[in-house]
Amino acid sequence: MTSHALQTRRALLKAGTALALAPAAWMKTAHAQTYPSGPVSMMVPYPAGGPSDVSARILSGPIGDSLGARVVVENLGGATGTIAASKVLNAKADGSVFFQGTQNELILPPLTNRAVRYQPDAFESVQPITVTHLVLLVRSGLPVGTVDEFLKLAGERDASNSLTYGTVGVGSLYHLITEYLGKTVKVPFTHVPYSGTAPVIQDLAGGQIDFSIMPFQASMLEMIQGGRFKALAVLSRNKPAVLAKIASITETPALANFEYASYAGYFVKKGTPAAVKEALNKAIGHALENRDVVAKLEADGRNVSRHMTLDEAAAAYAAEIAKHKEMIRATGYVQAG
Repeated sequence: MTSHALQTRRALLKAGTALALAPAAWMKTAHAQTYPSGPVSMMVPYPAGGPSDVSARILSGPIGDSLGARVVVENLGGATGTIAASKVLNAKADGSVFFQGTQNELILPPLTNRAVRYQPDAFESVQPITVTHLVLLVRSGLPVGTVDEFLKLAGERDASNSLTYGTVGVGSLYHLITEYLGKTVKVPFTHVPYSGTAPVIQDLAGGQIDFSIMPFQASMLEMIQGGRFKALAVLSRNKPAVLAKIASITETPALANFEYASYAGYFVKKGTPAAVKEALNKAIGHALENRDVVAKLEADGRNVSRHMTLDEAAAAYAAEIAKHKEMIRATGYVQAG
């Protein structure tokens, strides 16, 4: 064999060995070059027209522009968001579909309902998007004007005539938070579940229920100002300007650590390639820095999340899981399968 032939053979063997030793790096480059290869679905676990859908419509265009592909919003409601979540988990872990979710679909159902067949860690966080603030609303005729007065009145009742509260459903974030509030201050409440936000607001304004903890929407301000119901507190310290005049529930000594909000973000099925997650993370982060996007989201009373790294997003999701596990432990709430 000639010297030239030997050199060529050695070069080929060296290249082959290097490729065999670094398949992950090669695959990462391949995924980065091919993703996305077509339209991408953004799965929203609620019907069109609701708060979640509004966020999706605001963000889908800018995310698609950054990805260089069309992002199609797909609405699939039902079963506290678990139908949509399950559909994402039944798809390939390739980023062709990603999930717009909160604690209400990703954390609470699998931890409280034995019929749900996935766990929170079946998803990986790509990027948080918004914080929706929760407000404590009471009917206009309830003789209270502060959280302290509300707790005093509630404490004067027993289980037979306790204050009634409405939520969007059994096992929802708002159900468990209100039960946890009762456990924390040691007063009984009576739960009245509804099928959605609109009927809760309707019955609160009509005086059929005493109070509700709900996600804030700017449309509530007109009803508050018109005397349809009262807003006693925001369940957050870091309030947006639109909620500046409403007290934080943490200002009440007995509830100094009672801080909750609805944290929305984008998630993918566990096992999605790192290069795909990085591409989505970059595109979503770029959209969250768009001034028009920020203005539209903030106009509805939300805080827009900062762009995080994938590691930061994972840590934030893990912290939320731990926080809600403690709430579930304290309330002892579990649904039968």
